[in-house]
Amino acid sequence: MYRLKIISVGKLKKNYYLDAIAHYAKMLKPVVRIDVQNVKDCPRAEGAQRKRLESLRILEKVGPKDTLVALHETGKLFTSLDFASFLRPLLENPVGECCFVIGGALGLSPELLARSQVQLSLSPLTMPHELAQVVLYEQLFRATTIMAGRTYHY
Repeated sequence: MYRLKIISVGKLKKNYYLDAIAHYAKMLKPVVRIDVQNVKDCPRAEGAQRKRLESLRILEKVGPKDTLVALHETGKLFTSLDFASFLRPLLENPVGECCFVIGGALGLSPELLARSQVQLSLSPLTMPHELAQVVLYEQLFRATTIMAGRTYHY
C-alpha cells in the first residue's frame, strides 16, 4: 500500500467539500494511506508575514527525506496520464513520503517554494484552497486508477 501526506492550512468547514473528499478518500483507501495534516492559519498576520508563518507551520510537518510537492498557481501542469507517471516514483520511494502542501488564502511563502522539489499547478485558474484539496484527491484517484491499468474516464 502506498502512503502520502497532504498538509494544508486551515480546516475544511463546508460539507460539500468534506463530502467530495470523503468520496475520493474512500475510493483511494485500498491503494493509498493518506496522512492528512492541517495547520492553523494566521488570520491576524498580513501579506508576506502571514504566508511565512503559515509556511513555517507546514514545514514543521515535512520530514527531512520527504518529497515536497507544493501546489502553486505557477507550478507545472500535467495531463492525467503525465501526473500518474510523475506520481508513481514518488509513491514507490522507500525513503521518504510524498508530501503535497496546500497553502492558505494567500498561498505559500518563497521559502517553502524554494524547499519544494516540485511545484504543481492543478489549473491555471485561481481556486479556493478547499477546492484545490478536492481536485487533488480526484486527481490522486485518477492517477492510481491509471497506474493500475484501469479505465479512468468516469
